Amino acid sequence: MAKREATKIDMETSGLLRKERLLVWLLCGLAAARVFFFCAAFPFFNNTDEQAHFDLVLKYSHGNLPRGMESFSPESIRYLALCSSPEFFVGPQHFPGRHFPSPVEGESSAALSQAEQAWGHAVNAEAWQPPLYYAVGGVWLKLGQSFEFSEAHLLYWVRFLNVFLAAALVWLSFLAAREFFPEQAWLRLCVPLLTAFIPQDMFYGIGNDTLSPVCFGAGFIFVVRWLRAEVPGGRLALGLGLAISATYLTKVSNAPLLAIACFALALSLLSTARSGKLRRILPALGVLTVCVVVPVGVWTIWMQHAFGDATGSAAHIQLSGWTRKPFAEWWQHPIFSWRGGSTFVSELIASFWRGEFYWYGKRLASGLMDHFYILSSLVLIAIAAADLPRLNRKDKVTAGIVFLALLLLIASVAFLVFISIRFDFGDDFYPSSASPYLWSGRLISGALVPFVVLYIYGLGRAFSWTGKKWLPLAVVAIIAIAMTISEVQISNQVFASAYNWFHIR
Repeated sequence: MAKREATKIDMETSGLLRKERLLVWLLCGLAAARVFFFCAAFPFFNNTDEQAHFDLVLKYSHGNLPRGMESFSPESIRYLALCSSPEFFVGPQHFPGRHFPSPVEGESSAALSQAEQAWGHAVNAEAWQPPLYYAVGGVWLKLGQSFEFSEAHLLYWVRFLNVFLAAALVWLSFLAAREFFPEQAWLRLCVPLLTAFIPQDMFYGIGNDTLSPVCFGAGFIFVVRWLRAEVPGGRLALGLGLAISATYLTKVSNAPLLAIACFALALSLLSTARSGKLRRILPALGVLTVCVVVPVGVWTIWMQHAFGDATGSAAHIQLSGWTRKPFAEWWQHPIFSWRGGSTFVSELIASFWRGEFYWYGKRLASGLMDHFYILSSLVLIAIAAADLPRLNRKDKVTAGIVFLALLLLIASVAFLVFISIRFDFGDDFYPSSASPYLWSGRLISGALVPFVVLYIYGLGRAFSWTGKKWLPLAVVAIIAIAMTISEVQISNQVFASAYNWFHIR
């Protein structure tokens, strides 16, 4: 009888898990559809260096790795001349008759010649970035060319790679939630639901920021599994090592995340050594080391050869016109004032949620939703942090993971603070001497999965007193609806653009 009851419970649990997976797959599909729609709605090229990222994708598709801060290729310049829309930067009032020239008018030989001259002397400021996104994008571009896509259709084909990255991110967020909330099905579903509808516009353009949350999302899951495993196996070590390498080889600004992850792994190894089990995990540790050292080391050697330093950042700093400030001047930065600090934090949180696109020279944002993003993030992350002592008494392993996620967020923000106070930005447009804050949320997009998990954990604790386990999911569903309505409203002019995918021939 007991055996029959246990079998019945197992079957019911299996059925629930199957329904849960189906729901998450549906969320992956919704995220993919949303990203596809907005990728198609926005014309080229946006204000977050999309021109530079496309140039690198095109170069990598030909097998050409940058050998310094190179100029744009002639092939890229032709795409920029043919397919650029002015709508991100200026309104129609700047043109004769107060309307934008049609794409056909922009394709005249005179217009093309003028655009090619303007871009002919430009230097690609992203050439120093690691290669993974551009290599993947280059292969994807080659695939599009095999389908005989050309000009604007090929540009959109490259953008549509983000459709698959968005779906993968939702699935990874679910896997992370399953590690984090093994016994709380309602909270597990909150994480992929929120991830599927976060209106981060970096997914609507070409850029290496889109790959960071996928790579480190996988890395975060593997780190958690490593910390929970009594004796990590070779497959876990392989997955973790490749995820760490991929994260670094996607974007240099992911380095703080990797530093914290490696610190957590080092503490775990120290604990293992004290327990006398170090010899048992040496094979896995060897696999992990090889998977990290070899790819990262090869790229570092190449950068030293081609750019003159291990990361290429020195060439980027010189090109940008930034200068290093004396240490004593760091602490005079306005970020250490109440006004400056609140400006930095609010801009960072808002851009982390909704991105940085401009339209007609104005930021695409809702003041109401920005206030919600800022307030809810600060409150719920604070609740998660304040709950650590209670959680530590109940479950030390889970408390350690919450603490790890907090450290990852703190390290990411601290990195942007460090860059902000370390340099004088001179005449650069952003950051600038007048507004010396590096607050772009996309630069720390690798922390997206840990952030969402912490946000949902804080939400769950905030509503724990009600005893209604379904309430957080209902709240997240309302948030998702509100974000979607707001995103559509602020983008209504974008949909009518004559330069977007819906209007090209």
